[in-house]
Amino acid sequence: MAAVAFAGVGFTLGNANTAQSAATECNHTYEGEEVAATCTQQGYTLYTCTVCGDVKKDNYTEAVGHDYAETKVEATCTTAGYTLYACVNCDFAYTETTEPAKGHQFSEVSIPQTCTHKGYTSHFCTVCGYEYSDNFTDELGHVYEETEVAPTCSDRGYTEHICTVCGDVYRDNFVDELGHEYEGVITEPTCLEGGYTTFTCANCFDSYIADYTEPNGHAYTETITEATCVTYGYTDHICDDCGDRYVTDYVSPKGHNYLHIVVPATQDSLGYTRHICADCNYSYLSDYVTSGDDGYIVPPEEPEIPEVHKHEYEFHLQDNKEEMNLIVMRVCTCGDMKSGYFTVTFQDEDGVITESKVAGNKIDYSALYGNLTVTLADEDGTALETVTVTAQEKPVEPVNPDEPDNPDTPDNPDEPKDPITSDKPKEPDEPKEPVNPEQPDEPTTPGEPDSPATDADDKGSGAAVALFVILAVLAFGGIAAFIIIRKIKNKKKGGN
Repeated sequence: MAAVAFAGVGFTLGNANTAQSAATECNHTYEGEEVAATCTQQGYTLYTCTVCGDVKKDNYTEAVGHDYAETKVEATCTTAGYTLYACVNCDFAYTETTEPAKGHQFSEVSIPQTCTHKGYTSHFCTVCGYEYSDNFTDELGHVYEETEVAPTCSDRGYTEHICTVCGDVYRDNFVDELGHEYEGVITEPTCLEGGYTTFTCANCFDSYIADYTEPNGHAYTETITEATCVTYGYTDHICDDCGDRYVTDYVSPKGHNYLHIVVPATQDSLGYTRHICADCNYSYLSDYVTSGDDGYIVPPEEPEIPEVHKHEYEFHLQDNKEEMNLIVMRVCTCGDMKSGYFTVTFQDEDGVITESKVAGNKIDYSALYGNLTVTLADEDGTALETVTVTAQEKPVEPVNPDEPDNPDTPDNPDEPKDPITSDKPKEPDEPKEPVNPEQPDEPTTPGEPDSPATDADDKGSGAAVALFVILAVLAFGGIAAFIIIRKIKNKKKGGN
Protein backbone atom coordinates (compact mmCIF):
# COMPACT_ATOMS: atom_id res chain seq x y z
CA MET A 1 0.00 0.00 0.00
CA ALA A 2 1.35 3.43 -0.97
CA ALA A 3 1.29 6.32 1.52
CA VAL A 4 0.59 9.83 0.16
CA ALA A 5 0.75 13.06 2.21
CA PHE A 6 -1.72 15.90 1.65
CA ALA A 7 -1.00 19.20 3.48
CA GLY A 8 -3.35 22.09 4.11
CA VAL A 9 -6.61 20.26 3.38
CA GLY A 10 -9.17 21.24 6.00
CA PHE A 11 -11.19 18.05 6.54
CA THR A 12 -13.09 18.15 9.87
CA LEU A 13 -14.52 14.67 10.13
CA GLY A 14 -15.40 13.92 13.68
CA ASN A 15 -13.03 11.91 15.88
CA ALA A 16 -13.70 11.91 19.63
CA ASN A 17 -10.06 11.09 20.56
CA THR A 18 -8.45 13.73 18.37
CA ALA A 19 -11.13 16.46 18.19
CA GLN A 20 -9.74 19.96 17.92
CA SER A 21 -11.35 22.92 19.58
CA ALA A 22 -13.25 25.39 17.42
CA ALA A 23 -10.66 28.02 18.24
CA THR A 24 -7.76 25.81 16.99
CA GLU A 25 -9.20 24.05 13.92
CA CYS A 26 -6.75 21.36 12.54
CA ASN A 27 -5.04 22.18 9.28
CA HIS A 28 -5.03 18.52 8.21
CA THR A 29 -1.99 16.83 6.71
CA TYR A 30 -3.17 13.54 5.24
CA GLU A 31 -1.19 10.43 4.29
CA GLY A 32 -2.92 8.19 1.78
CA GLU A 33 -2.80 4.39 1.91
CA GLU A 34 -4.09 2.21 -0.93
CA VAL A 35 -6.29 -0.72 0.23
CA ALA A 36 -6.61 -3.28 -2.58
CA ALA A 37 -9.96 -4.79 -3.47
CA THR A 38 -10.54 -8.44 -2.50
CA CYS A 39 -12.80 -11.12 -3.95
CA THR A 40 -15.84 -9.83 -2.00
CA GLN A 41 -14.93 -6.33 -0.75
CA GLN A 42 -14.25 -3.03 -2.48
CA GLY A 43 -10.82 -1.41 -2.62
CA TYR A 44 -10.31 2.22 -1.60
CA THR A 45 -7.80 4.90 -0.56
CA LEU A 46 -7.60 5.52 3.20
CA TYR A 47 -6.47 9.03 4.19
CA THR A 48 -5.23 9.60 7.78
CA CYS A 49 -4.29 13.00 9.23
CA THR A 50 -0.85 12.84 10.78
CA VAL A 51 -1.81 15.68 13.17
CA CYS A 52 -5.19 14.78 14.63
CA GLY A 53 -5.78 11.24 13.37
CA ASP A 54 -8.83 12.14 11.30
CA VAL A 55 -9.58 9.52 8.58
CA LYS A 56 -11.58 9.39 5.37
CA LYS A 57 -11.98 7.02 2.38
CA ASP A 58 -12.51 7.60 -1.33
CA ASN A 59 -11.40 6.26 -4.76
CA TYR A 60 -13.43 3.07 -4.30
CA THR A 61 -12.83 0.16 -6.68
CA GLU A 62 -15.09 -2.82 -7.31
CA ALA A 63 -14.53 -6.21 -5.64
CA VAL A 64 -12.56 -8.46 -8.02
CA GLY A 65 -14.74 -11.55 -7.50
CA HIS A 66 -13.58 -15.14 -7.01
CA ASP A 67 -11.08 -16.81 -9.37
CA TYR A 68 -11.80 -20.51 -9.11
CA ALA A 69 -9.41 -23.41 -9.75
CA GLU A 70 -11.18 -26.67 -10.55
CA THR A 71 -10.09 -30.05 -9.13
CA LYS A 72 -11.91 -33.19 -10.26
CA VAL A 73 -12.13 -36.11 -7.78
CA GLU A 74 -13.15 -39.47 -9.24
CA ALA A 75 -15.82 -41.62 -7.59
CA THR A 76 -14.68 -44.67 -5.58
CA CYS A 77 -16.46 -47.82 -4.48
CA THR A 78 -18.05 -46.06 -1.51
CA THR A 79 -17.82 -42.30 -2.22
CA ALA A 80 -19.33 -40.17 -4.99
CA GLY A 81 -17.19 -38.24 -7.48
CA TYR A 82 -17.19 -34.45 -7.41
CA THR A 83 -15.53 -31.25 -8.67
CA LEU A 84 -13.91 -28.93 -6.11
CA TYR A 85 -14.00 -25.21 -6.93
CA ALA A 86 -11.41 -23.33 -4.80
CA CYS A 87 -10.71 -19.61 -5.13
CA VAL A 88 -6.99 -19.04 -5.77
CA ASN A 89 -7.14 -15.62 -4.05
CA CYS A 90 -9.01 -16.50 -0.81
CA ASP A 91 -10.07 -19.53 1.19
CA PHE A 92 -13.62 -19.81 -0.24
CA ALA A 93 -14.46 -23.16 -1.90
CA TYR A 94 -17.47 -25.34 -2.80
CA THR A 95 -18.08 -28.73 -4.46
CA GLU A 96 -20.42 -30.18 -7.12
CA THR A 97 -21.21 -33.92 -7.29
CA THR A 98 -20.40 -35.39 -10.72
CA GLU A 99 -21.14 -39.14 -10.32
CA PRO A 100 -22.38 -41.57 -7.65
CA ALA A 101 -20.27 -44.17 -5.77
CA LYS A 102 -19.35 -47.12 -8.06
CA GLY A 103 -19.77 -49.97 -5.55
CA HIS A 104 -17.38 -52.90 -4.84
CA GLN A 105 -16.24 -55.49 -7.39
CA PHE A 106 -15.49 -58.64 -5.38
CA SER A 107 -13.22 -61.59 -6.23
CA GLU A 108 -13.77 -64.77 -4.13
CA VAL A 109 -11.01 -67.08 -2.80
CA SER A 110 -11.70 -70.32 -0.87
CA ILE A 111 -9.20 -71.00 1.94
CA PRO A 112 -9.16 -74.70 3.07
CA GLN A 113 -8.96 -75.61 6.76
CA THR A 114 -5.61 -76.70 8.30
CA CYS A 115 -4.57 -78.44 11.49
CA THR A 116 -4.94 -75.26 13.51
CA HIS A 117 -7.05 -72.85 11.36
CA LYS A 118 -10.61 -72.93 10.08
CA GLY A 119 -11.44 -72.92 6.40
CA TYR A 120 -13.44 -70.00 4.88
CA THR A 121 -14.33 -68.04 1.74
CA SER A 122 -12.60 -64.61 1.35
CA HIS A 123 -14.31 -61.86 -0.68
CA PHE A 124 -11.79 -59.23 -1.93
CA CYS A 125 -12.70 -56.01 -3.82
CA THR A 126 -10.34 -55.74 -6.81
CA VAL A 127 -10.83 -51.95 -6.98
CA CYS A 128 -10.35 -50.63 -3.42
CA GLY A 129 -9.10 -53.68 -1.47
CA TYR A 130 -12.04 -54.02 0.90
CA GLU A 131 -12.32 -57.62 2.23
CA TYR A 132 -14.70 -59.83 4.24
CA SER A 133 -14.92 -63.62 4.94
CA ASP A 134 -17.76 -66.24 5.36
CA ASN A 135 -18.51 -70.01 4.94
CA PHE A 136 -16.22 -71.06 7.82
CA THR A 137 -15.25 -74.81 8.41
CA ASP A 138 -13.55 -76.33 11.52
CA GLU A 139 -9.74 -77.00 11.77
CA LEU A 140 -8.46 -80.62 11.26
CA GLY A 141 -6.04 -81.08 14.22
CA HIS A 142 -2.35 -82.36 14.16
CA VAL A 143 -1.08 -85.88 13.26
CA TYR A 144 2.40 -86.18 14.92
CA GLU A 145 5.36 -88.55 14.30
CA GLU A 146 8.17 -88.87 16.93
CA THR A 147 12.01 -88.74 16.33
CA GLU A 148 14.77 -89.27 18.93
CA VAL A 149 17.66 -86.68 18.68
CA ALA A 150 20.95 -87.53 20.52
CA PRO A 151 22.83 -84.83 22.52
CA THR A 152 25.91 -83.07 21.04
CA CYS A 153 28.75 -80.95 22.48
CA SER A 154 26.55 -77.85 22.73
CA ASP A 155 22.93 -79.02 22.31
CA ARG A 156 20.72 -81.15 24.49
CA GLY A 157 19.19 -84.42 23.31
CA TYR A 158 15.37 -84.64 23.02
CA THR A 159 12.33 -86.29 21.40
CA GLU A 160 10.98 -84.32 18.43
CA HIS A 161 7.27 -84.52 17.43
CA ILE A 162 6.50 -83.40 13.82
CA CYS A 163 2.95 -83.15 12.36
CA THR A 164 2.77 -85.04 9.05
CA VAL A 165 0.08 -82.69 7.76
CA CYS A 166 1.33 -79.15 8.47
CA GLY A 167 4.90 -79.68 9.80
CA ASP A 168 4.23 -78.28 13.27
CA VAL A 169 7.04 -79.28 15.71
CA TYR A 170 7.43 -79.58 19.46
CA ARG A 171 10.11 -81.26 21.65
CA ASP A 172 10.26 -83.06 25.03
CA ASN A 173 12.33 -85.64 26.98
CA PHE A 174 15.48 -83.42 27.06
CA VAL A 175 18.99 -84.70 28.12
CA ASP A 176 22.14 -82.57 28.86
CA GLU A 177 24.74 -81.61 26.20
CA LEU A 178 28.20 -83.34 26.14
CA GLY A 179 30.53 -80.26 26.18
CA HIS A 180 33.36 -79.17 23.74
CA GLU A 181 37.00 -80.27 23.52
CA TYR A 182 38.80 -77.24 21.95
CA GLU A 183 42.24 -76.98 20.23
CA GLY A 184 43.79 -73.54 19.42
CA VAL A 185 45.36 -72.35 16.10
CA ILE A 186 47.15 -68.92 15.98
CA THR A 187 46.61 -66.55 12.99
CA GLU A 188 49.32 -63.85 12.69
CA PRO A 189 48.27 -60.20 12.13
CA THR A 190 48.49 -58.56 8.67
CA CYS A 191 48.56 -54.92 7.52
CA LEU A 192 44.81 -54.45 7.88
CA GLU A 193 43.59 -57.32 10.02
CA GLY A 194 44.54 -58.17 13.57
CA GLY A 195 45.92 -61.51 14.68
CA TYR A 196 43.90 -63.99 16.74
CA THR A 197 43.66 -67.59 18.00
CA THR A 198 40.96 -69.90 16.61
CA PHE A 199 39.74 -72.57 19.03
CA THR A 200 38.07 -75.58 17.28
CA CYS A 201 36.25 -78.48 18.98
CA ALA A 202 37.76 -81.87 18.08
CA ASN A 203 34.34 -83.56 18.21
CA CYS A 204 31.86 -81.19 16.48
CA PHE A 205 34.24 -78.64 14.90
CA ASP A 206 32.51 -75.75 16.65
CA SER A 207 34.93 -72.81 16.83
CA TYR A 208 35.40 -69.39 18.36
CA ILE A 209 38.10 -66.70 18.16
CA ALA A 210 39.99 -65.07 21.04
CA ASP A 211 43.36 -63.49 21.95
CA TYR A 212 43.15 -60.67 19.37
CA THR A 213 46.22 -58.59 18.43
CA GLU A 214 46.35 -55.23 16.56
CA PRO A 215 46.99 -55.02 12.76
CA ASN A 216 50.55 -54.25 11.70
CA GLY A 217 49.54 -51.35 9.42
CA HIS A 218 50.81 -50.69 5.90
CA ALA A 219 54.44 -49.93 5.07
CA TYR A 220 54.08 -47.82 1.92
CA THR A 221 56.75 -46.96 -0.63
CA GLU A 222 56.00 -43.82 -2.66
CA THR A 223 56.76 -43.62 -6.40
CA ILE A 224 56.24 -40.31 -8.22
CA THR A 225 55.17 -40.48 -11.87
CA GLU A 226 55.58 -37.15 -13.64
CA ALA A 227 52.83 -35.75 -15.86
CA THR A 228 53.38 -35.95 -19.63
CA CYS A 229 51.76 -34.12 -22.48
CA VAL A 230 48.74 -36.46 -22.53
CA THR A 231 48.80 -38.39 -19.23
CA TYR A 232 48.31 -37.36 -15.62
CA GLY A 233 51.12 -37.26 -13.12
CA TYR A 234 50.56 -38.86 -9.73
CA THR A 235 52.16 -40.35 -6.61
CA ASP A 236 51.79 -44.14 -6.28
CA HIS A 237 51.78 -45.60 -2.76
CA ILE A 238 52.38 -49.41 -2.62
CA CYS A 239 52.61 -51.42 0.61
CA ASP A 240 55.78 -53.52 0.79
CA ASP A 241 54.02 -56.22 2.81
CA CYS A 242 50.63 -56.80 1.17
CA GLY A 243 50.78 -54.88 -2.12
CA ASP A 244 47.91 -52.52 -1.22
CA ARG A 245 48.00 -49.49 -3.50
CA TYR A 246 46.48 -46.01 -3.68
CA VAL A 247 47.23 -42.94 -5.75
CA THR A 248 47.37 -39.25 -4.70
CA ASP A 249 48.62 -35.87 -5.87
CA TYR A 250 47.21 -36.00 -9.39
CA VAL A 251 48.70 -33.47 -11.80
CA SER A 252 46.87 -32.60 -15.02
CA PRO A 253 48.55 -33.42 -18.35
CA LYS A 254 50.77 -30.58 -19.55
CA GLY A 255 49.46 -30.62 -23.11
CA HIS A 256 51.61 -30.58 -26.22
CA ASN A 257 54.06 -27.72 -26.80
CA TYR A 258 54.24 -27.59 -30.57
CA LEU A 259 56.90 -26.21 -32.87
CA HIS A 260 55.23 -25.37 -36.21
CA ILE A 261 57.35 -26.03 -39.35
CA VAL A 262 55.96 -24.92 -42.72
CA VAL A 263 57.18 -27.08 -45.63
CA PRO A 264 56.41 -25.27 -48.92
CA ALA A 265 54.93 -27.11 -51.88
CA THR A 266 57.07 -27.95 -54.90
CA GLN A 267 56.16 -28.95 -58.42
CA ASP A 268 56.44 -32.63 -57.46
CA SER A 269 55.20 -32.67 -53.85
CA LEU A 270 52.56 -31.25 -51.58
CA GLY A 271 53.31 -28.57 -49.06
CA TYR A 272 52.19 -28.89 -45.47
CA THR A 273 52.73 -27.70 -41.91
CA ARG A 274 54.50 -30.12 -39.54
CA HIS A 275 53.65 -29.73 -35.83
CA ILE A 276 56.26 -31.32 -33.50
CA CYS A 277 55.87 -31.39 -29.71
CA ALA A 278 59.06 -30.16 -28.04
CA ASP A 279 58.41 -32.33 -24.98
CA CYS A 280 57.37 -35.78 -26.30
CA ASN A 281 58.21 -35.56 -30.07
CA TYR A 282 54.60 -36.36 -31.05
CA SER A 283 53.93 -34.85 -34.47
CA TYR A 284 51.21 -34.48 -37.06
CA LEU A 285 50.72 -32.78 -40.43
CA SER A 286 48.07 -30.27 -41.49
CA ASP A 287 47.33 -27.45 -43.92
CA TYR A 288 48.21 -29.36 -47.11
CA VAL A 289 48.74 -27.16 -50.20
CA THR A 290 49.76 -27.74 -53.81
CA SER A 291 52.16 -25.79 -55.99
CA GLY A 292 49.34 -24.60 -58.26
CA ASP A 293 48.93 -27.62 -60.55
CA ASP A 294 46.00 -30.08 -60.55
CA GLY A 295 47.43 -31.93 -57.55
CA TYR A 296 48.47 -35.07 -59.49
CA ILE A 297 52.04 -36.16 -60.22
CA VAL A 298 52.54 -37.83 -63.59
CA PRO A 299 54.16 -41.23 -63.00
CA PRO A 300 57.43 -41.83 -64.88
CA GLU A 301 57.49 -44.22 -67.83
CA GLU A 302 60.09 -46.35 -66.04
CA PRO A 303 60.33 -46.83 -62.29
CA GLU A 304 62.84 -44.56 -60.65
CA ILE A 305 65.31 -45.98 -58.18
CA PRO A 306 65.17 -43.71 -55.14
CA GLU A 307 68.43 -42.29 -53.94
CA VAL A 308 69.66 -43.15 -50.46
CA HIS A 309 68.29 -40.46 -48.21
CA LYS A 310 70.85 -38.24 -46.54
CA HIS A 311 69.61 -36.17 -43.66
CA GLU A 312 69.75 -32.42 -44.17
CA TYR A 313 68.68 -30.77 -40.94
CA GLU A 314 67.04 -27.35 -40.87
CA PHE A 315 67.05 -25.26 -37.71
CA HIS A 316 63.66 -24.08 -36.39
CA LEU A 317 63.02 -21.68 -33.51
CA GLN A 318 59.78 -20.55 -31.87
CA ASP A 319 59.42 -18.12 -28.94
CA ASN A 320 56.94 -19.39 -26.32
CA LYS A 321 56.40 -16.00 -24.70
CA GLU A 322 53.81 -17.10 -22.13
CA GLU A 323 56.14 -19.69 -20.54
CA MET A 324 59.30 -17.67 -21.35
CA ASN A 325 61.20 -20.31 -23.28
CA LEU A 326 62.45 -20.93 -26.80
CA ILE A 327 61.47 -24.12 -28.63
CA VAL A 328 64.42 -25.16 -30.82
CA MET A 329 64.69 -28.16 -33.15
CA ARG A 330 66.87 -29.39 -35.99
CA VAL A 331 64.49 -31.30 -38.26
CA CYS A 332 65.10 -33.10 -41.55
CA THR A 333 62.48 -33.02 -44.31
CA CYS A 334 61.93 -36.73 -43.64
CA GLY A 335 60.83 -35.92 -40.09
CA ASP A 336 63.98 -37.08 -38.28
CA MET A 337 65.12 -34.79 -35.46
CA LYS A 338 68.79 -34.29 -34.64
CA SER A 339 69.80 -34.81 -31.01
CA GLY A 340 72.63 -33.13 -29.16
CA TYR A 341 73.03 -29.79 -27.44
CA PHE A 342 73.08 -26.07 -28.20
CA THR A 343 75.55 -23.42 -27.10
CA VAL A 344 73.37 -20.56 -25.85
CA THR A 345 74.60 -17.02 -25.16
CA PHE A 346 72.39 -14.50 -23.35
CA GLN A 347 73.26 -10.78 -23.41
CA ASP A 348 71.13 -8.47 -21.25
CA GLU A 349 70.51 -4.73 -21.52
CA ASP A 350 73.59 -3.98 -19.39
CA GLY A 351 75.86 -5.98 -21.71
CA VAL A 352 76.27 -8.88 -19.24
CA ILE A 353 76.87 -12.11 -21.19
CA THR A 354 75.93 -15.55 -19.91
CA GLU A 355 76.85 -18.70 -21.86
CA SER A 356 75.66 -22.28 -21.28
CA LYS A 357 75.17 -25.58 -23.07
CA VAL A 358 71.56 -26.77 -23.23
CA ALA A 359 70.44 -30.25 -24.20
CA GLY A 360 66.88 -30.90 -25.37
CA ASN A 361 64.38 -28.76 -27.23
CA LYS A 362 63.69 -25.99 -24.70
CA ILE A 363 65.79 -22.99 -23.72
CA ASP A 364 64.38 -21.34 -20.62
CA TYR A 365 64.84 -17.62 -19.93
CA SER A 366 62.15 -17.16 -17.24
CA ALA A 367 64.78 -16.54 -14.51
CA LEU A 368 66.33 -13.59 -16.42
CA TYR A 369 65.22 -9.95 -16.66
CA GLY A 370 64.50 -7.38 -19.34
CA ASN A 371 65.19 -7.57 -23.07
CA LEU A 372 67.75 -10.26 -23.98
CA THR A 373 69.76 -10.99 -27.12
CA VAL A 374 69.98 -14.78 -27.47
CA THR A 375 72.59 -16.33 -29.79
CA LEU A 376 72.44 -20.08 -30.53
CA ALA A 377 75.23 -22.20 -31.96
CA ASP A 378 75.59 -25.89 -32.90
CA GLU A 379 77.80 -28.39 -31.06
CA ASP A 380 80.68 -27.50 -33.38
CA GLY A 381 80.21 -23.76 -32.78
CA THR A 382 78.33 -23.02 -36.02
CA ALA A 383 76.04 -20.02 -35.46
CA LEU A 384 72.39 -20.91 -35.94
CA GLU A 385 70.31 -17.83 -35.11
CA THR A 386 70.22 -14.67 -33.00
CA VAL A 387 66.90 -13.48 -31.58
CA THR A 388 65.65 -10.91 -29.12
CA VAL A 389 63.27 -11.98 -26.33
CA THR A 390 61.58 -10.22 -23.43
CA ALA A 391 62.00 -11.85 -20.01
CA GLN A 392 60.37 -10.81 -16.75
CA GLU A 393 60.47 -7.17 -15.72
CA LYS A 394 63.57 -6.28 -13.74
CA PRO A 395 62.70 -5.32 -10.16
CA VAL A 396 63.31 -1.66 -9.34
CA GLU A 397 65.18 -0.98 -6.13
CA PRO A 398 63.76 2.00 -4.22
CA VAL A 399 65.98 5.09 -4.22
CA ASN A 400 65.73 7.81 -1.61
CA PRO A 401 67.56 10.84 -3.11
CA ASP A 402 68.67 13.68 -0.90
CA GLU A 403 67.02 16.17 -3.24
CA PRO A 404 63.96 15.79 -5.47
CA ASP A 405 64.82 14.21 -8.78
CA ASN A 406 63.99 16.83 -11.40
CA PRO A 407 65.03 15.48 -14.79
CA ASP A 408 66.24 18.01 -17.30
CA THR A 409 63.81 18.81 -20.07
CA PRO A 410 65.35 19.99 -23.31
CA ASP A 411 64.42 23.24 -24.95
CA ASN A 412 62.79 23.08 -28.33
CA PRO A 413 65.59 21.36 -30.30
CA ASP A 414 66.00 21.48 -34.01
CA GLU A 415 64.14 18.65 -35.68
CA PRO A 416 66.83 15.94 -36.08
CA LYS A 417 67.06 13.92 -39.21
CA ASP A 418 65.58 10.46 -38.64
CA PRO A 419 68.58 8.15 -39.03
CA ILE A 420 66.31 5.16 -39.35
CA THR A 421 64.44 6.41 -42.42
CA SER A 422 67.23 8.43 -44.12
CA ASP A 423 69.24 5.44 -45.38
CA LYS A 424 66.51 2.88 -44.84
CA PRO A 425 66.85 -0.12 -47.17
CA LYS A 426 63.92 -1.62 -49.00
CA GLU A 427 61.15 -2.71 -46.64
CA PRO A 428 61.49 -6.49 -45.98
CA ASP A 429 58.54 -8.83 -45.74
CA GLU A 430 59.44 -9.86 -42.19
CA PRO A 431 60.06 -8.36 -39.72
CA LYS A 432 58.25 -5.12 -40.54
CA GLU A 433 60.21 -3.27 -37.88
CA PRO A 434 63.78 -3.99 -36.67
CA VAL A 435 63.98 -5.71 -33.34
CA ASN A 436 65.75 -3.59 -30.75
CA PRO A 437 66.03 -4.89 -27.17
CA GLU A 438 66.84 -1.47 -25.78
CA GLN A 439 64.11 0.37 -27.66
CA PRO A 440 62.07 2.61 -25.30
CA ASP A 441 58.33 2.21 -24.82
CA GLU A 442 57.59 4.99 -27.37
CA PRO A 443 60.42 5.10 -29.96
CA THR A 444 59.25 8.24 -31.77
CA THR A 445 61.21 11.11 -33.26
CA PRO A 446 61.48 13.84 -30.69
CA GLY A 447 59.11 16.74 -31.30
CA GLU A 448 57.77 19.38 -29.03
CA PRO A 449 58.56 18.49 -25.37
CA ASP A 450 55.70 18.08 -22.91
CA SER A 451 56.77 21.12 -20.88
CA PRO A 452 59.20 24.03 -21.33
CA ALA A 453 62.73 23.82 -19.94
CA THR A 454 63.17 24.99 -16.39
CA ASP A 455 67.00 24.78 -16.06
CA ALA A 456 69.73 26.82 -17.65
CA ASP A 457 70.17 26.95 -21.45
CA ASP A 458 73.50 25.08 -21.32
CA LYS A 459 71.84 22.07 -19.58
CA GLY A 460 69.00 21.97 -22.16
CA SER A 461 71.50 21.97 -25.03
CA GLY A 462 73.46 19.12 -23.44
CA ALA A 463 70.29 17.04 -23.01
CA ALA A 464 69.32 17.61 -26.66
CA VAL A 465 72.76 16.40 -27.84
CA ALA A 466 72.51 13.31 -25.60
CA LEU A 467 69.03 12.54 -26.95
CA PHE A 468 70.26 12.82 -30.54
CA VAL A 469 73.17 10.41 -29.80
CA ILE A 470 70.76 7.88 -28.23
CA LEU A 471 68.48 8.01 -31.29
CA ALA A 472 71.44 7.48 -33.59
CA VAL A 473 72.56 4.41 -31.58
CA LEU A 474 69.03 2.97 -31.65
CA ALA A 475 68.82 3.50 -35.41
CA PHE A 476 72.18 1.81 -35.97
CA GLY A 477 71.13 -1.14 -33.76
CA GLY A 478 67.86 -1.51 -35.68
CA ILE A 479 69.62 -1.48 -39.06
CA ALA A 480 72.18 -4.02 -37.80
CA ALA A 481 69.43 -6.32 -36.50
CA PHE A 482 67.59 -6.01 -39.85
CA ILE A 483 70.76 -6.98 -41.81
CA ILE A 484 71.41 -9.98 -39.52
CA ILE A 485 67.83 -11.25 -39.89
CA ARG A 486 68.00 -10.90 -43.71
CA LYS A 487 71.28 -12.83 -43.80
CA ILE A 488 69.81 -15.65 -41.67
CA LYS A 489 66.72 -15.88 -43.90
CA ASN A 490 68.89 -15.90 -47.07
CA LYS A 491 71.06 -18.63 -45.51
CA LYS A 492 67.93 -20.76 -44.79
CA LYS A 493 66.64 -20.23 -48.34
CA GLY A 494 70.03 -21.18 -49.76
CA GLY A 495 70.05 -24.34 -47.61
CA ASN A 496 66.65 -25.37 -48.97
